[in-house]
Amino acid sequence: MSKSKETPAKPQTKKSIVLEMLTVGGVSVAAIADALSISKQAAYSLIGDVKRSGVAITGVMKDGAMTYSVVPPKKTKAKTLAFGKGASVSAAPSAVSASPATTNSSASQS
Repeated sequence: MSKSKETPAKPQTKKSIVLEMLTVGGVSVAAIADALSISKQAAYSLIGDVKRSGVAITGVMKDGAMTYSVVPPKKTKAKTLAFGKGASVSAAPSAVSASPATTNSSASQS
């Protein structure tokens, strides 16, 4: 009789739970703190951790409380990419032109 090996699912971290809450819609710090049974300061810290991981977060004042949500990424138009705006056109580094230094050592000596 062969037993199938099932790996137990890893428990979600508080940071991943906050990211899900921010992705679903606007959520206040108080709602995060209540959902995770943590202090408001810890909720602010978790929002900062999510932001430092590269996720764009915006805050809007609603009903006297700040609500935070994830900003959807902007789609760049093909026209802007064609004219060199947005993503870089080539991966090759640009050449740096070095101009020779001019010295006026004979003019400063008398």
